[in-house]
Amino acid sequence: MIYLGVDGGGSGCRAVLADAAGQVLARAEGGPANIASDFAASLGNLEAIVREVLGSHPTEDLRAVLGLAGANLSGAGDRLATALPFRARVVQDIATSLRGALGKGDGIVAAIGTGSVFARQLNGEVKAIGGWGFRLGDEASGAWMGRLMLNRITRMVDGYVPRTPLAETVLAKLGGGPGLVDFSLTKTPGDHARLVHFMADALDDPLTQEIMAETQAELRRAIGLLQKDPPLPVVWQGGLGATLALPDWPRAAPLGTAVDGALAMAMDAATWAE
Repeated sequence: MIYLGVDGGGSGCRAVLADAAGQVLARAEGGPANIASDFAASLGNLEAIVREVLGSHPTEDLRAVLGLAGANLSGAGDRLATALPFRARVVQDIATSLRGALGKGDGIVAAIGTGSVFARQLNGEVKAIGGWGFRLGDEASGAWMGRLMLNRITRMVDGYVPRTPLAETVLAKLGGGPGLVDFSLTKTPGDHARLVHFMADALDDPLTQEIMAETQAELRRAIGLLQKDPPLPVVWQGGLGATLALPDWPRAAPLGTAVDGALAMAMDAATWAE
């Protein structure tokens, strides 16, 4: 038997293949895999990364767990599992993030990248919040921050508040007001998340400070909703997790990554007992 773990989101996907002893046989990285926002492209990217990591290994003896953004929405997870040519469980990415970060211990995971989702594991029980996707939620995520920045710039264009140097830079880059509209209608969550790089180069700009203040407020709301007394440790994961980490609660280092969690779930007999 061989085991495959995959972690995927709006910025890319990662895969690891291991034998029954847990020895890693191969690793690979691929393109975006948010199966709710773009199922067809995600399926193509996942098929490519699986082919790369499997090589000549047969799929008859393969057990796979894929932790993917959007797997909890619109039946996308079940649809993907049916489309794959091997036995697989497709779960929301927070499930694999929790397993990788905490093992089977207690704590909270804030998984923040292109999207966002938060979860608590306590006495073996899991409670997750967020993960509603770019259009409805993903508060404090890269895509959410990028969209919020564009919203605030439109208010500057309308004259509600003065334009800042950061706003002028983004307007020039995107082609003014019409460019903002076109960007909002045609670009992906990943494209919105990449706008955060403009803020990283303008930390003292009032617009950056406003976005950061609202982002921190959202983080406090989400994690505060999951916290207990005494406080549980928080593991900050994802591409923006370390950057946005707050000092409000005990902080813990992750035991492993989300792809490690996917592999651990694939190798766990309980995953296949249902």
